[in-house]
Amino acid sequence: MFCPKCKAEYREGFLRCTDCDIDLVFELPPEPDDIPEYVDWINLISFPDKYEADLAQGLLEANDIEAVTTSDDCGSAYPSMTYVQGIRLMVKKEELELAKEVLRDAEYKL
Repeated sequence: MFCPKCKAEYREGFLRCTDCDIDLVFELPPEPDDIPEYVDWINLISFPDKYEADLAQGLLEANDIEAVTTSDDCGSAYPSMTYVQGIRLMVKKEELELAKEVLRDAEYKL
């Protein structure tokens, strides 16, 4: 017998958990897998500064499209090289076409 809350194991004959004061069960449900979901991010567009990238990201997220920004600032190790390649706005691969449509409607040049 097991407590479904604290997962303590009891000998036969016990019906309630002494700590949690709830009914025991014969077996515990299987633990869920804690494997993170793999996300395939695709570069949608690059911006010359973070401000513009954040605005576009906000527009996508307002349309329920998950988006992230990345840059090449090397963790600020090389300040003179900061944002040489711009700020990349990335979306999930399966949302790419919808994201393009949203940005085109807002007159972004893709």
